Amino acid sequence: MMIKVMVVDDDHLVRKGFMTMMPWHEHNLEVVGEAGNGKHALEFLENNQVDLLITDLAMPIMSGIDLMRCVKEQYKNISMVVLTFHQDFELIQEALRLGALDYITKIELEHEQMDEVLRRIVGKMKDQNKRTRDTKLEIQGISTFAEEDEGPYSPEVKASIWKSLEIIHQEFQNELLLPDIAKRVNMSRSYFSRCFRDIAGKTLNDYIREVRVNHAKVMLRQTRKTIGWIASQAGYPNEKYFSKVFRELTGMLPGEFRKSQR
Repeated sequence: MMIKVMVVDDDHLVRKGFMTMMPWHEHNLEVVGEAGNGKHALEFLENNQVDLLITDLAMPIMSGIDLMRCVKEQYKNISMVVLTFHQDFELIQEALRLGALDYITKIELEHEQMDEVLRRIVGKMKDQNKRTRDTKLEIQGISTFAEEDEGPYSPEVKASIWKSLEIIHQEFQNELLLPDIAKRVNMSRSYFSRCFRDIAGKTLNDYIREVRVNHAKVMLRQTRKTIGWIASQAGYPNEKYFSKVFRELTGMLPGEFRKSQR
């Protein structure tokens, strides 16, 4: 089946040029819709199937960021990619937080890297779909486990641990301490620590480190921001400590990782 694509950009010429020049069919992609702003895009999505939304960020009536927020809430199965002709990293950062898989820059298109861009995006869509399937299986597995009377932990305990995982993924940029998280999910510190390790398969601190380093990997691949800035965005105000943690988990320093991805 072809992957159905929608392109949203307020510049008519840019939108049409982008739709015409990209080698869509070579990567099993088909453009099925277009719009000049987020409002018109949402109207199209109400009645049409779209698998991949490629959107500009700065648009009148409804911006790309607002469009992405709506799509994330209403159409969870749609993958999103940013089409940007401005190196506005704050907007791009917000887009990545909202779940954007990647962003396409004018520089890439000027250097005729269209084929590489689409190959990269389709690859990331496949990875995203695999992660989604794995997560669903994992959740189903724990849900089934929770229903068994002989299970070591009650459904209430498991729900508390899953709540703690949500807290980590939403707040990893802030300081996260075990006693605080335990309190927020209404568990004692020691019992929470043991339950988390048994259910999540690793200690709380190890889990937090992995979430932060995975976020840093995305920023190292997709931005040219300094290592210090990325460290801060990943929840590590101390760049030296961030580099130490990053190397422990990946075997490379952040700068080495960035070079390996280019």
